[in-house]
Parts: sequence; C-alpha cells; structure tokens
Amino acid sequence: MEIVALVFGSAAILLIGGTFYSRLLSRMLGENLNRPTPAVSLNDGHDYVPTPTPVVFAHHFASIAGAGPIVGPILALVYGWGPALAWIVLGGILAGGVHDYVAMYISMRERGKSIAVIAREAMGRTAYLCFVALLIVLLILVCAQFLKFSATALTSQLPPDQLGLTADQTLFRTVEKIDPDTKQPVTLAVIGGIASTSVIVITLLAPLVGFLYIKRHTPVWICSALAVVICGLSIWAGFLYPVSLSPDAWMVAVSLYCVMAAGLPVWMFLQSRDFINVHLLYVGLVTLVLAVIMAGFQGASPSLPMVDMSGGYTHAKEAIWPFLFITVSCGALSGFHSLCATGTTPKQLSTERAARMVGYWGMLMESFLSVCVVTACLVSLPQSDYLKFVYPPGTAGNPVLAFAMAVGYICHQAFSPIAGAFGLSFPIAIGAVFGMLLLEGFLVTTLDTAVRLTRYLIEELWATLFRNVDVFDELARKESERISGSTCCGLESPDMSGGADVTPAGSAGLATQPEVPAPYRDRPVIQTSGLVRGGFRLLQTYWFNSLSVVLLMLGLAWSPASARLWPIFGSGNQLLAALALLVVSTWLLRAGKSIWFTALPCAFIMVTTLTMLVRLLTLQYWPNLGRDWPLFIFNIIILVLTTTILYRALRVLVAGRVESAVPASLADVPR
Repeated sequence: MEIVALVFGSAAILLIGGTFYSRLLSRMLGENLNRPTPAVSLNDGHDYVPTPTPVVFAHHFASIAGAGPIVGPILALVYGWGPALAWIVLGGILAGGVHDYVAMYISMRERGKSIAVIAREAMGRTAYLCFVALLIVLLILVCAQFLKFSATALTSQLPPDQLGLTADQTLFRTVEKIDPDTKQPVTLAVIGGIASTSVIVITLLAPLVGFLYIKRHTPVWICSALAVVICGLSIWAGFLYPVSLSPDAWMVAVSLYCVMAAGLPVWMFLQSRDFINVHLLYVGLVTLVLAVIMAGFQGASPSLPMVDMSGGYTHAKEAIWPFLFITVSCGALSGFHSLCATGTTPKQLSTERAARMVGYWGMLMESFLSVCVVTACLVSLPQSDYLKFVYPPGTAGNPVLAFAMAVGYICHQAFSPIAGAFGLSFPIAIGAVFGMLLLEGFLVTTLDTAVRLTRYLIEELWATLFRNVDVFDELARKESERISGSTCCGLESPDMSGGADVTPAGSAGLATQPEVPAPYRDRPVIQTSGLVRGGFRLLQTYWFNSLSVVLLMLGLAWSPASARLWPIFGSGNQLLAALALLVVSTWLLRAGKSIWFTALPCAFIMVTTLTMLVRLLTLQYWPNLGRDWPLFIFNIIILVLTTTILYRALRVLVAGRVESAVPASLADVPR
C-alpha cells in the first residue's frame, strides 16, 4: 500500500498544488477570457486556427513527451526515491509548469512568436544571435544523447533467465558472447531486435497515414484505427523477424533517416510518425499507471532506499546539488518545452485560459509520468540490479534497459493474477518488450523533430548573419513579398500541403517567422559571384544544413566522450529553461507585471546549471581533455553564449525597471 500512497499522494499534490498555483499565475498575468487570441483574430484556416483545448492538449503533450521524463528520474534514483519524487512534484508545480505556461501565454500575446524572436524583441539582435546559436549547440547535444540511447535500446541484450525464460526459449533471437568477468561464453536474448523491427515497420508505413490524413482528409477515427493496426503489426513482425545490427550501424541508419526526414514534407514522416506513436504513448501511460497501482494493492513495497546521499555520491560521482536538479530534467523542468510552447501550439489556442490548461497541465502530466517511472523502478528493481543496469563500475550505464526491465517486472507482478485466472501467464519478457517499444518510440520521434528544428535554426542564423549578402537579400525580398501577399498582419502561412520547408508540429516555429529586414533601400547589399556566391547558395540548401547537424550529432555520439553526455545535456536543457524564464521575465517587467514567479525559479536553475557546467569543465573535462575534448568545447561555447545573453538581459532589466514606471502597461496594449 506504500506504493499506492506514493502514487496517489504525488497525484494529489500535483492536482491541488497545480490548481491553486496556476490560478494565481493566471491572475498575475492578467488572463482575460474576452481578449481574442491570435488563433481567433488571425484565423487563416491554416496555421492560426482556434482548436478545442483537448485536441491542442493532445498535440502539445505528444510534442513535449520524450525520453527525458523516463531516463532522467531513473538516473536520479541513485540518491534515493525521496529526493527524486520531491523535485519532480515540487519542481513541476513551481518551475516546470510556470516555465511552460508563461512562455506559451507570452507567445500567444505576441501572435505566436517563438522564444528566440521574443528574446530579440526584448533584448536586441546580439542576444537573439547568441540565443539561436545556443539553441543549436544544445539541440546537437540533445540529438547526440538521444541517438546514443536509441542505438542502445535497439541493441539491448540480456540473459534469458533475467527475463523469466529458459535457455532454450524461442521468443527472442539469441547471440553468444564472452562474459567479461568469468571469461566464459554466455547466451543473450536480443530484446532490442523486436523494437528494431517495430521502428522500421512504423517508419515505412508512416507516409501512408500522412497521405490519408493530410492529403485525402480521411476521417481521424479511420486513421487512428489504422495507426493501432500498424502498431500491432509492427510488434508482431518484430517477434517473427527481429532485426539485429551493431550499435554503430544503427546510429548510421537512424542518422540517414534523420537527414531524409529533415527535408521531406512533414506529413510524410514527422507528423505521421507522431500520430502513430502517440497511440503507443497513451496505451503505455495507462498500462504503467495500472501496473503500479495494482502491484501496490498486491503488497509491493519499495526495494530502493528513500534517501542515499553517500551511495549517490559514490556511484554518480556528484553531490545531490546540483546533479539531481539537472538529471531529472523533463520530469520537473525542460527548456526544450519552451520551443514547443512558443511554436505551433499558441497559434491554436481558442482562449487565454487554454494556455494555462495546455501549458501548465501538460507539464504536470509529464511530471506524473515521471512519478510512475520512479515508483515502477523502486518496486521492481532491487538496488543491486539498479546499480548493475544504471551505474555499472568502469563502463557506461544502460538506463534504457533498466526502464524496460522495470516495466517487465512490475507488469508481471501486476497482471499475472489476472492472466492466471484465464489459465494464461504474463512473462516478464512481454512487459520488458513493451517498455522498450514505448521508450524507443519517444526517442526516434524526438530525434527526427530535433534534427529538423536544428536545421531551421541554422538557416535562421545564416539569414541573420549574412542578411547584407545579395544571395540572402534576394531570398528575404521574395519572402517579404510572399508574406505580404498571403498573410494577415505580416505573419507567414507556410504551405502545409507538401512543401519541404514547413515547421513540424511542436517545433519552435522559427521558420515560420523569418527575419525580413526593412527597409531594403536603406541597407547596402554586398554583391558576390563565383565560388563565393556558390558557397552562400550552399548555406541555403536544406540537405547541407541537415547533413551538418547529423554529422555533428553522429561524431559526438561516436566519440569516447559519448558515455558522459547526460550531465552536459541535462545542464544545457535546464540552462535553456532558465534563459527562457529570463526572457519572459524581461517581457513581464517591461509590461509592468510582477516577475517573482518567473525570476525565482530562473535564479535557482541558472545558478544550479552554471555551477554544474563549471564543475564539469574543471573537474571532469579538463583533467580528461584527451578523451572529453568535444564536451570541453561544447561547455566553453555554452558558457560564453550564456554570459553574453545574461549581460544583455541585465541591461534590459535595469532599463525595464525605469520603463515599467509608466502608467500604461504594455500588456494592455493591443498586440
């Protein structure tokens, strides 16, 4: 019953605390149900479309849900389940929900502009360029980490007895390897092979779903039924024909797919894969919640300690602060969410209250997912197994496999009595495969979207840096003519019917808000020719920018430093959240609004992440420069860009205190 109390207690705190705090935030922001949103005032039937809040919530949650709320809490359990749960619940209410809601609300007030564009208008062009460059660096870290996890998931292997199977089992394909400890040959079941085949089948059939839904306007229930069939078919094919490749081969294959998906119309892969995978997501959430609750009622108790500071320091090699707060990541706070919250979502909100329901409660839903992950692991993984999977001595851990095994154990415990009533069994292996499928769906879906988004950011950076060059000036002029002739209020309406350069659902939306300098006649244009002109033309091609992203991602994932990616990835992700809170704080201050609810979590997360980055730089990367030089370089770049943004923001904040004294609030001026 202790597990049931933890689940329901955490849910109650999220529900009650979130209800009262989100209402307080809405009053502080000046939420007005009578003020038309961009979806209403700029309704073009295409990008700006007032949409029922439950539909927008589903879209937004599918966009922000990834591997972070699963992997991060598992890594944080090394300090005990008490600190992990406390930060997930309190961080979700006081930091993560605030971050997502306020960013989405301000984007809505700014006609759906992205967080980077809001930074440009709040802090100037220098801060904007640094912000975009920082986003590119952080997203490359995201891509490299998720690529590494994806390859790990697709090639995971375990002895059959750990899956509750005999050595002569036929459910999984097996391989023979030499045990590094005993030097004896052992038989391993390739559980990742089923997920591999499933990913291939879903990817190959995704364009069919996209064609029916986008091109033929087939009713959504038919497409949904087809998606369920495809999910079932992919799993069935995985059991019959498991695909087994080496981790390096999988990383190359996934990278090639990302290059292709980054340039093809979004309906072919990104939107359609999201649509198919979201069915696995919802089924997985419901199954995990039911399994945890049923296991609790059957008497399951925690097998991991509530608090273990010394053990955490021994295995994670870091003190609980700052490591815990950057490791939990998306379960409590995620900077990546600011890209989603200021992307396509605010263009679909029918009322200002919808920003609160979608932004704040979407984050708390993700926190509850992390609660279920934590409780599933602390029930089903003894500490020895947990450390063997996640923090093995002398080698990189496998939190992906830890999650799969936790799902396998808890589903076996929860559903075996029900299956036994019908004369059936529920083996551990079935739950483990389901956990692997669930996590791999998160990984690949986030990975291809992140690569495409990084490509957009690079293109935006080139267009801003070289706006005086004739090649980019010509592009800006054409863009300006297209915008002025096709949209309301100077906002672009991209062709969603099949053009290759369309922002995917859940992305930051930078490509839909290009910087078009004006007036052109007042700006000198640099004329180019020959190879120089060809080089600038090359910077405008999607395949060059996509390939650049993928090569950096692949190189970092292949480097010896890849085993230590999560700390700098988590630090960068939380740093982005702190910077997003800084941007919205400057907006609120200049609008004459109170900023304590954004400034306090901003200050805490900023100090935490910068402390972690400095510790990583001085205590890990510099002493091991020959091995960790890529992470050392990324760390230096992040610190330099962040320092520049902070300097620009402080100047604006100081000036904003004077400007905010004017009687009329900027927030009340029509935008």
